[in-house]
Amino acid sequence: MTSPSPLSEHPAEFCPVYRAIGILQEKWVLHIIRVLLQQEMGFNELARAVGGCNSATLTQRLDHLERLGIVSKRLEDGPTRLGRSVYALTPAGQELQVVIDAIGSWAQAHLPAQAIPDAPAAPSS
Repeated sequence: MTSPSPLSEHPAEFCPVYRAIGILQEKWVLHIIRVLLQQEMGFNELARAVGGCNSATLTQRLDHLERLGIVSKRLEDGPTRLGRSVYALTPAGQELQVVIDAIGSWAQAHLPAQAIPDAPAAPSS
């Protein structure tokens, strides 16, 4: 008799790894987190830094990440503007740095440069 797979021991709704992957796999989520790991940003600045994500999708992802406690949003009043939304990672969001670093290390070790989208060309000697 074989032992059950560790993945089949718990239903998906109770498996924390399954739940985390479900959140992080959503399109644009890791890109948003990676940008916010660098610094807090206003919505338009974040949209430019993420690149390619439409405003409605970015709003949806940010709202979801805020509800999960990964991203915080604060409203800033400006002297010449109506105000702006500024997004930052919460401490829980900042803990995802190790996840991003692990993905980067794995990619460096196991993916050829041409398999990585938008990988910079190797400098010529």
